[in-house]
Amino acid sequence: MSSAAATRTIKFIAKAGTYSAVIMCPDGDLYQEWEGAINDVTNIYPDFAATKPILYFVCTSSRVAEGVATPDSIDCYFNGTKITFSGDTSTGTFAGLFKKVAPSGDNLYYGLQIVGNIAAASGYAPAVIKMVAKISYGTQSDDIQADYTIPIQQATGTSYRVTIAAGDTKNFVITEKGDSVILKAMAHLSGAAITKNLTYQWEKMGASGWSVLAGKTGQTLTVAETDIDTYGEYRVTVFRDGAEIGKDIQGVMDASDPYDIDPHPNPEDEAITEDPSGNGQVTYTPVVVKRGTNIKALNTLFFFVIKDAAGNYLNAGEMATAKTSCTVTRAHCVQAGGDVSITITAQD
Repeated sequence: MSSAAATRTIKFIAKAGTYSAVIMCPDGDLYQEWEGAINDVTNIYPDFAATKPILYFVCTSSRVAEGVATPDSIDCYFNGTKITFSGDTSTGTFAGLFKKVAPSGDNLYYGLQIVGNIAAASGYAPAVIKMVAKISYGTQSDDIQADYTIPIQQATGTSYRVTIAAGDTKNFVITEKGDSVILKAMAHLSGAAITKNLTYQWEKMGASGWSVLAGKTGQTLTVAETDIDTYGEYRVTVFRDGAEIGKDIQGVMDASDPYDIDPHPNPEDEAITEDPSGNGQVTYTPVVVKRGTNIKALNTLFFFVIKDAAGNYLNAGEMATAKTSCTVTRAHCVQAGGDVSITITAQD
């Protein structure tokens, strides 16, 4: 088992060597589809006014012994426009669409609850939720940012969707030694959940790519703290009457592990522009650090897996070779048709 692992999304902004942040939804990947014409929409599903999904801002730090960093405050943006609030409910342009969520009780995270359908507010096009958190450590203060894209599109024909939801209240994050989380595969047809005549295949991302988990064919999968190092990715494929209807990928964070990977991206904003005159690549030269310090803990090489949103490999010929660094290029983004992710795994 490798000593540590990490995954980065090219476009996600983070301070190098300090924090890693991601927006997670315990209900699985959010989306909305609409029927009719833009000037005469007859139906929108899933109905966020009924399901009221929550997006949580999950931040871990190599400088925080317990792994989870709690921001001092957080601001939320919808397609680049800041969401304003009166109390906990959104006002102004997005009045009544959102509610703020703050850490309380068993919930460790700030978040944004969607309490109304957002398709119209987004012009019936994909929406981007951005969260910018202010985090203090001693006399230092950092702004940490992450974003989450919600596909919004017109429904066409028979529309199957597969997502991985949290099967418990832990939001895909392991915070204690010996703990575990549950992943639950959900299948929908035109927005309605389906459960009959379904079979499941679970896979785990490793240094050499996806590998099928033998015997794991149920709707749920339990991931133990001992199964992953810092971060692990799992994929489910759902079949109906033997025919594949969809698949989804979900990451699990282990904030209890003693090691973190400091990915050392260059440039630090991890952004690649489509415009050839802008930045065309991001290079990662990671090191393994002991959680709670910025001190290098191990001398090791790393395996790098670059993939698109569906989990397809973009560097298949290089994945099995351990090396010190890896570069994600504009060509990878063009091949993927958008954002790509890179999974970094320390060699055994």
